[in-house]
Amino acid sequence: MKTFDIMEALAEPFRQAGRRPLATIVWGLVGLLPSVGGLALLFYMFGGDVFTQDPDFESGAGTAVFFQFQGWSMLVNLLEWLASIVVIVAVTRATFARRRSDRAFFMRVGADEFRVLIASLVIVVVAILALIVLGLLCFGIGALIWQLPELPRALGLVVLGIAAFLLVLLASGRAYLILPACVWHHSLAFEQGWKLGRRQSWKLVGLLIMLLIVTIVMTLLIMVVAVILLLIIGAILGGWDMPAMDDPEAWVMNMFEQPLVWGIAGAVLLVPLAWVQGFFQLLGNAPFAHVVRELSAEADSAPETPADNPDESL
Repeated sequence: MKTFDIMEALAEPFRQAGRRPLATIVWGLVGLLPSVGGLALLFYMFGGDVFTQDPDFESGAGTAVFFQFQGWSMLVNLLEWLASIVVIVAVTRATFARRRSDRAFFMRVGADEFRVLIASLVIVVVAILALIVLGLLCFGIGALIWQLPELPRALGLVVLGIAAFLLVLLASGRAYLILPACVWHHSLAFEQGWKLGRRQSWKLVGLLIMLLIVTIVMTLLIMVVAVILLLIIGAILGGWDMPAMDDPEAWVMNMFEQPLVWGIAGAVLLVPLAWVQGFFQLLGNAPFAHVVRELSAEADSAPETPADNPDESL
């Protein structure tokens, strides 16, 4: 029976980031551009007031601006979602390609992206419906358990909570294989992706738990590094020392007094920020692409991908 190694799947994002550092930055930039555009729009419409005080929405003009901003925000969110689909497929292709390179960083706008977009919508809808059903079942069973004496009731509720959590993890582990399976099979591979997790469910749960731990550790590490960098840059450019942190409004306003300096600093910081964004895209998708690759073919074979056949993409 084909299987996969949890530690190898966990190592895949780090392998890809090491092999493709420039691609990692580009993937992050693609994911960040809509957010950067939305932030620029926020500054354009509200200026520094968005950080220092509540914008005036009581007047008719303020209300109109607010609804205009909401409309643009929805567009930014849509662009972020579409960009994430492109990056997810690119990360998946890169994982399938192993060491092969690609001049476009494995990014396309083609049939695979459309299939993954449709599949992601279906998965979200099914997941919401399944959670509603599970919530109703847990509520009904919990109501019955509530009639028991205090000690059995407490134990019953704990067991119910653990069972519901494990059920969600079991279903999630198999569902996570569907999107990379769509890229592997070049089809809406709901059935193939779900079946790949057969007899692998508990290993997939272990992978999810380990990924959660790695994500938390990496997030904390990156946050510490980011705070140190901000303190250094703030001290140099904006006079932000530790006592000044008690008055963040004055420090924020300093950004508007030196827009050129802070603009250059922001452009420089965009590169490491893009790498972080790209790495977390790898962390969220490469392990499951690795699992699909290992469960779908022998180690010495690989399917034809749009990276090998660019004519499939627009």
